[in-house]
Amino acid sequence: MNGQGNTDTGGIWQVPSEALLAAFIEASDDAVFSQDADGTITSWDRTAERFFAYHATEVVGRSALELFPEHWRDEIRVVFEQVAVGDHVHNFETEIVRKDGMPILISLSLSPVFDSRDTPVAAVAIARDITEQRLAQAALAEAEARVRQSEALAHVGSWLWDLRSGVVQWSDEFHRIHGVDPLDFAGTLESHLASVHADDRERVRLGLEESVATGRPFEDEYRVVRPDSQIRRVHARAQPTTGSAGEVLGLRGIGQDVTDRRQGDGVGPE
Repeated sequence: MNGQGNTDTGGIWQVPSEALLAAFIEASDDAVFSQDADGTITSWDRTAERFFAYHATEVVGRSALELFPEHWRDEIRVVFEQVAVGDHVHNFETEIVRKDGMPILISLSLSPVFDSRDTPVAAVAIARDITEQRLAQAALAEAEARVRQSEALAHVGSWLWDLRSGVVQWSDEFHRIHGVDPLDFAGTLESHLASVHADDRERVRLGLEESVATGRPFEDEYRVVRPDSQIRRVHARAQPTTGSAGEVLGLRGIGQDVTDRRQGDGVGPE
């Protein structure tokens, strides 16, 4: 038996494409609206109502430009003109103003709608709130800045060796300890070991390899030779990083420049 608007193909119940599209839109956290070739809003979904705080009856028939603050409208107008000639716009970051006057950062994507003669006659817009994403990025940047500052004060740098990619990453302070410009660092285990004093290098290599083979922590104090031939003493420690099955995926460690402290103990850098 076929339900109204549905088709029965060999016992397979098929959902009408319009209903399926409506369900996708309803389930989305993104605001979806459409506009005609002149930029006039022609439809407004429920998420857009929550997102912008405007009911559909308040915006349908108005220019979509009114959703944006004055200082953004010239740039938005250019974007709308691109879509009006058939171009797609993906993840354009801008700002809208809610009905209550609150500005919100959004990522805006627009796709043209074509008629039977392939002439763009309308556009569908999807707006995503990226406020929390930007706040999280700002908080992360602030936290990273604090870490860099504390590393510099303590002369402690951090490093990471990823076995899957073979990539070695150094923090800013670890670069400073070694006197190596980030642009000159190849990001490999060989480049990680290249700064280690020739007499210490093989011992450090074996220690790193044993750590990843056994899953035990790595710890060593060794000399590094900077590009200007200055020798520094580094005390390094690392813990293996593991996957869900317990396999070792790499090492995450720190290294502290202990040259001055060791000289105070009567141990020279050489």
